[in-house]
Amino acid sequence: MARPWYDTHLLVEKPFGLLITWTCYGTWLPGDARGYVSDTLLRHAGRDARQNGPGSPYRADEAYTRDRARGRQRHASVLLTRSQARCVAESLIEASRARGRRVHRGALMANHVHAVILDCPDDGPGVRRALKGPSQAVLSRQEGGSRRWWTRGGSNRYLRGEEAILDAAEYVARQQGMLAGIDEMRVFLP
Repeated sequence: MARPWYDTHLLVEKPFGLLITWTCYGTWLPGDARGYVSDTLLRHAGRDARQNGPGSPYRADEAYTRDRARGRQRHASVLLTRSQARCVAESLIEASRARGRRVHRGALMANHVHAVILDCPDDGPGVRRALKGPSQAVLSRQEGGSRRWWTRGGSNRYLRGEEAILDAAEYVARQQGMLAGIDEMRVFLP
């Protein structure tokens, strides 16, 4: 017996990916004038929770939040060099390959990292940790000592459908100040 067309049509899933972003330690603090998605600290107590869903506007220029974050820093701020960015790019590819994932597009700047990841689970925090941890270890080995390279957390944008993936890849490809990039699991230097 033939299956109705709608049965098989409903089984087709849209392509899925993640746009993962994280910052270098101390270089893009909550409250930054360029925009941020972290919690905003309130002067009189408490916090206004982060808004990081699709279409959510970025918050910007909250001096109290920025000053508190700067005062809580325990390590020196990190700006990646071209050599370090290339090392991170290679690490992202290797970590993804080991897990059967694919870095469709990546951009490594002095103060932050973007990566469009495909063939991955619908688990942004888990995918991000699987990229940040190995790159943290590789950078520390390359530089001859352990240090804090990344800020805690990051952003996970869920990309549902081909158009969302293409838009994210284009956004990543246009990053200003790129020190190293990734195009379909290959590192390139701009």
